[in-house]
Amino acid sequence: MFASWRRAITAELCWIEPDGRPVALAVTPLVVDGLPVVALPYAHAPVVSGLRAAEQAAFVVSDSRSLRRDETGRAAIGRVEVTDDTDGGLLVDEVLGQELRKYPPSRSLVDSPLLRRENWWWLPRIVVRLDPATAEEVAVPRRTNPRAHRLLVRDAGDRPGIDVVEVRGGGERLSLTGLAGERLRGDGAGATVFGYDYSQPDLERWESWSVHGTLFGDELVVSGREGDPERDLGPLPLLRRLSRHRELSRGCRRGIAAAERARHR
Repeated sequence: MFASWRRAITAELCWIEPDGRPVALAVTPLVVDGLPVVALPYAHAPVVSGLRAAEQAAFVVSDSRSLRRDETGRAAIGRVEVTDDTDGGLLVDEVLGQELRKYPPSRSLVDSPLLRRENWWWLPRIVVRLDPATAEEVAVPRRTNPRAHRLLVRDAGDRPGIDVVEVRGGGERLSLTGLAGERLRGDGAGATVFGYDYSQPDLERWESWSVHGTLFGDELVVSGREGDPERDLGPLPLLRRLSRHRELSRGCRRGIAAAERARHR
């Protein structure tokens, strides 16, 4: 798993919210001291708030574009530590080179001392570390079709259960086929089907989508959706690019300010 994580361009971080809802997030896989790490900008703070209370999380590499030919996907499921690095030291001192190589949009934000001063809000990160002593590694099928092949995340007791499925149908009921060839055997518990795609090789457009619902057998009864798998991944017009930059800056600044207030309480 750790070798796959080191080589991967993109990966998935999955956990179970305190209310029982499974969540998945597309991330850039980084390595510190030989171990998997995720360093999320503070614009993601609202999404990962429940991760701080989760007992365990899954670090997953399933996208075939991040795997060697014929290499299976991998998941490591175990306890995680979530910390706030509001000074940005981890990014600058430990993983900046990795992020610039794997996530090219960072180059326009922090690829020089001048840019780091101007875009200071991109340096602070929410850091998620996997505890290798508690991690269980499992093989998962590789996703070769970003639109049709998705992660199925569900509550497996004290940890997220991970499957890779092919999605058929639409509307309020989705038919799921496990790519591992096994029946999913949904028991009426909550589940999330998650996917994403990105423009190559620049990753300027990195869009994700998820469908939440209840899994009965091999069918997901949908209760909510986020994102659009049919969204165009073409280049952004200049005005949209500028507005997206402003939105990202505001989101990061809000998250950093909230983390600083919480630290000083």
